[in-house]
Amino acid sequence: MRGWRAWTRRQWPLAVLLVILMAADVESARGLPFFDQWWGLPGAAVMSGLALVAPRWPVGVGVAAAVVLLLGSTVLRLSDAVLLSAGGPLLFAEVAALMAVVVSVVRVVPGATAVGVVGLLVAGFVGAQVLRPGDPDSPRDLGWAFLLQAVILTGLSVTAGRSLRKRDDEQARATRAAVVAAQQRERVRLARELHDVVAHHIGGMVVQAQAAQAVAGNDPGAPARVLPAIEGAGTDALSAMRRMVAALRDSDPDGGGSGTPLTRTADLTADLRAVTASPTGGTPVRLAVDLVEPVPAEVATSVLRLVQESVTNARRHAAGAREIAVGVRAEDGIAQVLVTDDGRPAGEPKTYGGGYGLVGMRERVQLLGGRFSAGRTPGGGWQVMADVPLRDPGQ
Repeated sequence: MRGWRAWTRRQWPLAVLLVILMAADVESARGLPFFDQWWGLPGAAVMSGLALVAPRWPVGVGVAAAVVLLLGSTVLRLSDAVLLSAGGPLLFAEVAALMAVVVSVVRVVPGATAVGVVGLLVAGFVGAQVLRPGDPDSPRDLGWAFLLQAVILTGLSVTAGRSLRKRDDEQARATRAAVVAAQQRERVRLARELHDVVAHHIGGMVVQAQAAQAVAGNDPGAPARVLPAIEGAGTDALSAMRRMVAALRDSDPDGGGSGTPLTRTADLTADLRAVTASPTGGTPVRLAVDLVEPVPAEVATSVLRLVQESVTNARRHAAGAREIAVGVRAEDGIAQVLVTDDGRPAGEPKTYGGGYGLVGMRERVQLLGGRFSAGRTPGGGWQVMADVPLRDPGQ
């Protein structure tokens, strides 16, 4: 549905232009009998419709447009209709629609296929000029003037299509570069958090080992009693490392990455209240936390990040939102995060570039083996959902 809305926003100027040109065609044919005035409009309407959907299916629409031109012109010839407009045998709307189809084909279709489809459309244009009946008192000139007209129309359309194709390629490269940069920043941020998590576990192991050594002289059984705790801390550290390092091998160790500072404590519920606290005049947050299972440190940090960034995005982009609802639940081995708002879209949230963004959130969740989704709700608000495993799937 969102794809069709975006398509409508892009195509409405062309639709308005085609309607205006069809009205001009009707006006230019007023001197003809009623039957002849309206005979060419169905074909023009079909061509206009094809032009509007050409960006989605350029090859099929290109072939269909050529066939429509040739078949429609054949019908007009057999009916012996007089089809005249100020633009010649083809109506203004048909010429504009044909040019729009050529632009879409050149813009989207690669190489030899585009050349073939454009050639077929030019053949349809020439065939329509030859087949369509004209004014018997004014013989049609199919010589140099007609050839020049065909070259100019084709050249303009191909040039416009190539220009748009070049612009699309540049935008795609810029988008890919920005997405990669956002992913790298998030990986570096995860690596820093990994350092903190592992340091915590290893620090505990060192303290316990030192304590066992200190009392070993007076209590020979102390080291044996401490070993299981050291083993448990080591297992936790390895689990955290496996989950967070596997996809960080390609990250840039010197990479940057700013973002809002995040301070985490041992109390995830209190941390969530802190990051969702409403500033003066800010959109209020309704927080619901249900931690049936304990949340490991590396998962708690990611949950906190997801909530923090989702709430920030909602306050920034959800115009007129009355409330932001945040739900965090840990049960059955999964930490579930759900953030929704009831606002109107004030622009699409950033998916890359200067901020954590949707790309960063998706990257973080996927690196931890979870699932992430974000999008509009039926009421027009925005929703972010994430499921993050509480334990390493390999354990």
